[in-house]
Amino acid sequence: MYNKPLAYFITFTTYGTWLHGDSRKSILVKNGSTKLLGSNKSFFLYEQQQLKESSVTLDKKMREAVFEAIVERCLWKEWQLYATHVRSNHAHILVSSTEPMDKLMTSFKAWATRKLRQHGYNIPKVWTQHGSTKYVFTKTKLFEKINYVIYEQGKMMEYYIDPEFEQLFNKSVERKRHDRSHKNDTSS
Repeated sequence: MYNKPLAYFITFTTYGTWLHGDSRKSILVKNGSTKLLGSNKSFFLYEQQQLKESSVTLDKKMREAVFEAIVERCLWKEWQLYATHVRSNHAHILVSSTEPMDKLMTSFKAWATRKLRQHGYNIPKVWTQHGSTKYVFTKTKLFEKINYVIYEQGKMMEYYIDPEFEQLFNKSVERKRHDRSHKNDTSS
């Protein structure tokens, strides 16, 4: 039996910043099959040589433009945005929609590119081909993915978290603090 996903977890990277063979691992899609690639210096150097444009790193103003585009697209299409975090070389989006996930990723990239161009950034190639698309089926997994997107990315950049989930995170943090202080009180 097919379960309808609660949300989609979409990630896409900027052009030239996450190449096959680098130390962060990547997925190679070839002839309809996928393969997880680890670090491979010669493959990485080959990929660098194949770049047709300069790699793209998003500065603050660029991240703000991409962030605006993601939020505007969700509002326009009435998609439920749970969280997004636009980083210097990638964007994470947790969103709910009845449309196919790949269509959403394509739409986010197109709107973000258009918004960048409206702000005067005439970059020939902004995004890598495709990205990562995953289904989220439970509220627990959605909570975990939101935590990853918002709180496990390092320094906070341009981000949004659904207010309902933000309250849950705040309550969770308060509970952990209370539990820690209570544990310290009983061990004294």
